[in-house]
Amino acid sequence: MRFSKTTFAALSVLAFGCDIPMLQSSASSHPVYSSRGAFAATESQVFDLVNSERVRRRLPALVYNPQLDQMAKVQAAQMATFQKMAHVLPGAELPTLTDRAHRVSYLYARIAENVALGYPSAEAVVEGWMSSEGHRENILARDVVETGIGMARSKAGGLYYCQVFGRRLTPF
Repeated sequence: MRFSKTTFAALSVLAFGCDIPMLQSSASSHPVYSSRGAFAATESQVFDLVNSERVRRRLPALVYNPQLDQMAKVQAAQMATFQKMAHVLPGAELPTLTDRAHRVSYLYARIAENVALGYPSAEAVVEGWMSSEGHRENILARDVVETGIGMARSKAGGLYYCQVFGRRLTPF
């Protein structure tokens, strides 16, 4: 039996119990964010709410990217570990956005990141980001096309959020 690369990747994820979200097609032409884990439902809601903001402004919906998702999950976990909301975490294994992009081999033409702490829901965090000029600019940027979302809870109970936006570097 022959498997496509996509089928093989999906089977590998199932076989090894990896917690990498998978892109699933839906009845519409928009991608569906799907993940497993404690925060999967909230991450999926953030994805949908951010895309609703984009579509409402006649921008294309962002597409889920597993590399960006992994980067977001790493940063959310690092922030929770250090109990500090920041884009750069000196002392962390992957302190910068660029370090995280290199780790997952995401070659980018454009990359950006939103972080947040303490919001009780997907609605609240997206509303907070949309109320902040820099975060809103990342969400509504015309030159990003992909995204990934991560959440983590610190030992003290704080909820840390990270969303990474990107556009791959394309060869000429």
